[in-house]
Amino acid sequence: MATQGICSEMKLQTTKRPANALVHRRVFSPKPFTSFPSSSSGTPAAIRLPKAGTAPRRHGFTLCNAAAVVDPPAAAPTPSLAELPICSIINTQGMVLPDVPDGMRGSTYAIYDEKQKLQYVGTTPDLRNALRTALGRRPEKAYYYKAVSLPTSEPSALQAVRDAWFAECGGQPNGNRLAMERSLWQQPVDAGAISERGRLGAAEERCRQLQTSLRERGCVEEFTPNPTLLQEGQVDFLPARSLTDTELAAEREAEAARMRGRRSCSCLVDGQERVFHTRYPLLFPTNGGVLADVSVLFDGRETHHRVIVGKQYYEPYGIPPEAAVEAGLALLLRAKVARSTDGLLLSSQFPVNYFALGQVEQWYGQEFRHEFERVTGGVKLQTDESDAWRFNRLYDYGPLRNETAEQLATAMGGEVRTEVAAAVEAACEEGELGSGRGGAGEEEEEVEEELPSGQGILDAFF
Repeated sequence: MATQGICSEMKLQTTKRPANALVHRRVFSPKPFTSFPSSSSGTPAAIRLPKAGTAPRRHGFTLCNAAAVVDPPAAAPTPSLAELPICSIINTQGMVLPDVPDGMRGSTYAIYDEKQKLQYVGTTPDLRNALRTALGRRPEKAYYYKAVSLPTSEPSALQAVRDAWFAECGGQPNGNRLAMERSLWQQPVDAGAISERGRLGAAEERCRQLQTSLRERGCVEEFTPNPTLLQEGQVDFLPARSLTDTELAAEREAEAARMRGRRSCSCLVDGQERVFHTRYPLLFPTNGGVLADVSVLFDGRETHHRVIVGKQYYEPYGIPPEAAVEAGLALLLRAKVARSTDGLLLSSQFPVNYFALGQVEQWYGQEFRHEFERVTGGVKLQTDESDAWRFNRLYDYGPLRNETAEQLATAMGGEVRTEVAAAVEAACEEGELGSGRGGAGEEEEEVEEELPSGQGILDAFF
């Protein structure tokens, strides 16, 4: 049924108007109405929408059917622990100076031991002093670190990174998981005094031990103990003052100057590729090769070595002698040979202070050949092991504690000497061989009378 046009007056229902009041009139043009459009299946069809680019209008006003949806800014992805570079806590200058970008207010860090095994994960607003604290409390466990810095110091943001690292590692490391280990990382060092009077002395002794350990690691920073904690029998070091921009720039420049002129090399330690740096203050040519003084910078520690390199290790392959030296050093670092030695060496110790490259080959053989090929980029070493001096004991010789006649005969060699050995053995059995005192025609030595013993032994004299 068609609907007639409607003309209505809008009047206020609550108040009466004067006759001359203005009235807004709404006029609807007449349009036929039948029903909602239907589909052939009997279900309502899609309602016709306004044309694209137009908005519905009602009573002179433009209506907005949908508000614009603005996506929130995506959160920055949490950096993976495996992708972060591992750094030495003590740098080549002997300082604890982590690189923190400007504008960063908080950090999440992970501590690794000498074998690069994860030990502890923490959060801090001051990365440098957090690393100093970890190093001072547990120098035997704190060697390397990984860290990510954030523009906020909110604990929730820093702990979110920490929890993501825990999930990546399949759980918490022992320093976070075990209560005893966690207290060693998070609490001052207990000196272990057994009495109240001995607290200060025990704490001072423990402090000296920790400071000595840090100096042996090559750390030159000052670690000052907290005097209040010393009185309580505990050791903890005071935070370091913040460096000024000038001091920090000077430290960075000194670090860069120390690295200038150094060669970068790689070695495999515990299956991971590591980088060490070498410098050659002296390369002295000799008749048989080169005498090289080399400085090795690895894990924040610098050591000095003198290496003799034969020509057969570099001339036939057209490589510099430095490459041959670095192949030997890479193997020694991989084998974790002590990087310096003092005093007399045992036969089981490698003379790392002063050695020949041929000694590395003699000690490690095929391992050295593989490392030489890796470091030099595919050069296969062609030296013959017969060229090297080898002192292997193939036969028993010299004085032995239980020598037999056959062993003496073998040492003397020949049938004539075998007869002599047999005669010596027979003489020993018969007891006719003296110790240089007996001879033909000499009288037998008198046998001394036995002195009386037991009760009444003085009766023989009185």
